[in-house]
Amino acid sequence: MSRGNSKQALKDQVLLYSLETKSVFTDKEKAISDNIDAMSREKNLIRKELTIVSKANNGELTRAKFETQYRALYNIKKCEPIYEASEYSARIKEIGDRRKEINKLIPELKESLRRSFAENTELRSVRDDAVVDGNIISVFESVLTRTLDMRTGNLYKDIVVVRAFYYDVLKDIMINGFMWEGHKYIFFAASAGQIRTKKVVFVREDIWYKYQPTIMCGLSVEDINELGGVNPNKFIAYLALANSATAPWEDFNIMKSIVIDDFETDVFGLVDFVDEKTYTTERKWMNVPITHTDGFGMIRKGKKDKMCRLPWVKGLLGVFPFDKFILEANEKDPGVNHGLIKDIYGKEHDVIAEDIEVIFTKSQFKMWKYYKSWEDYQKKFITLDCMAGICNEEEDYIPEAKINYQMLQTLNEMTYEEMEEIAKTTNERIKGIASSRQAMLRVFGATKYNSSQNAFQMCLSLYPELLEDEYCRNTLKQIKARLVKHGRAGKLEIQGKYLFLLPDVYAACQHWFLHEDNPEGLLKDGEVSCQEYEGFDELDCLRSPHLYREHAVRKNVVTEEMKRWYPSKAIVTSCHDLISKILMFDNDGDKGLIVAMKKFVEIAKRHCEGIVPLYYNMAKAGSSIITNEVLYNGMIAAYTGGKIGTVSNNITKIWNSDEVDLDIIRILCMENNFVIK
Repeated sequence: MSRGNSKQALKDQVLLYSLETKSVFTDKEKAISDNIDAMSREKNLIRKELTIVSKANNGELTRAKFETQYRALYNIKKCEPIYEASEYSARIKEIGDRRKEINKLIPELKESLRRSFAENTELRSVRDDAVVDGNIISVFESVLTRTLDMRTGNLYKDIVVVRAFYYDVLKDIMINGFMWEGHKYIFFAASAGQIRTKKVVFVREDIWYKYQPTIMCGLSVEDINELGGVNPNKFIAYLALANSATAPWEDFNIMKSIVIDDFETDVFGLVDFVDEKTYTTERKWMNVPITHTDGFGMIRKGKKDKMCRLPWVKGLLGVFPFDKFILEANEKDPGVNHGLIKDIYGKEHDVIAEDIEVIFTKSQFKMWKYYKSWEDYQKKFITLDCMAGICNEEEDYIPEAKINYQMLQTLNEMTYEEMEEIAKTTNERIKGIASSRQAMLRVFGATKYNSSQNAFQMCLSLYPELLEDEYCRNTLKQIKARLVKHGRAGKLEIQGKYLFLLPDVYAACQHWFLHEDNPEGLLKDGEVSCQEYEGFDELDCLRSPHLYREHAVRKNVVTEEMKRWYPSKAIVTSCHDLISKILMFDNDGDKGLIVAMKKFVEIAKRHCEGIVPLYYNMAKAGSSIITNEVLYNGMIAAYTGGKIGTVSNNITKIWNSDEVDLDIIRILCMENNFVIK
C-alpha cells in the first residue's frame, strides 16, 4: 500500500480502550455510584409504571392491556401474579411516596460521593470491571501511534481515552495520574473535537518519557515555562496535533523547507463595525487588517492541496509553483535574485539554490518562539526521528454537496416557486430512488467515484444483482425515509461543492519575492477563481456556521493565467476582498460550500443588497505557566464556557420570527465567534 495515499492510509486503525471517570472510582465511590444508578433506574421504572397504572385506574387501559404493559416493563412472566385492579389507587400512592423518598436520597448520595472525592488521598487505579470489550474503540493511525510503533488492527494500552463525567475525578487524574496494571498513566492532550465531547487522552508515563522528545520535537514544559509559558488550551490543542488522523508524508524533507512571515495587508472596505463593549453597530469605511495566509503555506510539487501535521506545525499547504514565479521574475529583472527571502528568525535563504520545496508561514508554526532558529527545529526534527503527516488531501473527484437549513433561513424572502426550484433535485432524487439499477447503486454509494467503498459497496459494484435481495430493498426504504426527513430539515441537494479556500498566492509571492507592500495579485475585489465551476459567471460562497447573511456572491474568473498558477480544485479568493470577514474563514484548511446553481445565486444576490461584512475586535488569549492544574482549569473552562448551540439556536428563532432584527443578529454573531475562537 502506498503511504502517500492519504485516503487509503486513513482506513488504517489501531484499537484502544475508552474509559470514563467511573473507571477509576474507589470501592467506596463505586458502591455509592451504584446505589445512585439503581435509584435512578428505579425512579425511571416507577415513573413509567405510574403512567400505566394511572391510565388503567382512569379506565383508559383495559386490565388485559395493563397487564401486558406492566409485565413488559418489569419483565414478569405470565405465571407470576401482579396486583389487582382494586389496588390501583394504593399503588399510585406507594409510587408517589417512593418517588419522594428517592428524590430526597439521590441528592444525599451525590453529596456523599462528592465528599468521597475530596477525601481520597490515594493514587487512583483502573477498576478491573471497567476493562471490557465494550470499551474498546478504534482510532485512525496518527503521528502518535506511528511514533509509539502501534500496528494496524492491534489492541494497545499505551494510550487510553477517558470521558469526563465527574470533574473532581478528572482533576485528580489530570494532576496526579492513575495506575493501570502496574503502570502509571499521565495526562497527554485533547483535540478540539475531544474537548467538545469531554474526552481526554492519557498515556503510559514510561512510554511518554521515552517518546516525549520526539513528539514535542525537543521541547519540554520546563523550556516553555522558562520563556513565559503559553496559553494552556492552545498548548493542549497543539500537542494533540500528534494524535490527529494522518497518513505518513513519505517524501517530505525538512531540510527543503523554510518558515517565513505571513502575508498581511489592510483591506479598505465598508463594514458594520460592532463594538464589543457597548454592543452598538456603526456602518463605516475603514481599513481591516487581514492575514491572508493565516494557517496557510505553499508546496511546489503535485496538484493537490493538503493539510499537514508536524510537531507544533499545522495548516493547509496549497500547491503553487513558487520556483517558477521566482525564475520568471529573475528573467524579467536579471540583475536581481528574487529568490532571496528571510525566515522568521531573520536568516536569509535562497529558495532556488536551496531547492526549497515547502514554505511554511509563521502562523502555521505554533511554537516558533520557543526555538532559537529554524535550523534548531530542523536539527531536532531529524535527530529525534520526528514525523510529518498529511490529512484531508484534495479528492480526485469532489461530489456535489447538500445545503443546510442555516443557509436557507437567511434567504427569508424567497417565493414559494423559488423554494420549489431549489428543492427540485432533492424531490426528483427521492421519487427516482428505485427507478433504475444505476440510481440504486448511486444511493448505496457503489459508484466508481467512491474511492473509500466498504465491503458491502464493493459487493454491489461487483454483483449488482444483490439489489434484488430483501435486505437491500428494506435498506433502500430506510434511505428514502431518511432523505425525506433530511429534505424537510433543509438538507437539500444543490449544485455546489465543498472546496478548500485559498488566498491569492500569486499576490503573496509578489509581496514575499518582489517586496510589494500592496500587491495587485491576479484577482480584483469581488472576484474569485474556481476551476471546478469554469463557465459559471457568478458563485455563491458559503461556510458554516452560517448565521448572518453570509452569502458572498462573487464573479468567477477562470483565465489561462489562473490555470497556469493554480493547478488544484480549490477556490482562490482576492487579497483586495473582505470575503474572509464575511465567511469568517482562515486559510488553514477551511472549506467553503461553493454554489453554482444560477437560481440560488440570483436569490442570494437579491437578499444581500445592502449587506456588508461584520467586523469586531477579537481578543487574544494570554499565556501562563504550564502546570497540570492550569491545564485542568483550561479544560474545564472549555467544557463549561461554550454556548455555540445556544447562540445559534437563538439566531434561528430570530430568522423565523415575523420581524427579523438584523442588529441583534449581528451582535449574536459576534458573541458566537468569540466562543468559537
